[in-house]
Amino acid sequence: MCIRDRLKGAGFLAGEVARLQREAYGRAWSNWELNLDYHFGGYARTTPALEEFIGKYRVERIYVAKMLYGILDLARHGAFAPGTRIVAVITGQPSTPVDKWAAPTGFDSGEPRWRR
Repeated sequence: MCIRDRLKGAGFLAGEVARLQREAYGRAWSNWELNLDYHFGGYARTTPALEEFIGKYRVERIYVAKMLYGILDLARHGAFAPGTRIVAVITGQPSTPVDKWAAPTGFDSGEPRWRR
């Protein structure tokens, strides 16, 4: 499990996740990390690179874009072994409307974009 953080100053979450794991499983697992590098300046803030990413993939800008940008950036920099399966869980309704007949972005199709 890899938790990607979108909130600046949210380092307390690592202890909270470990506490919840101890309560649920009797121990804290070591197969996850909390990455605080992709907050882009804080809640609802962006950068030109993130705006370009949002425009290219048409994803929700406050949470989803930051999480997906971070995962893809880490993958580009070799943070995951080749062949690693990555699951990004997005909860809640999208605030960015998706055209009914629009082509899948690669994030919502179940098909990796790199195979197209």
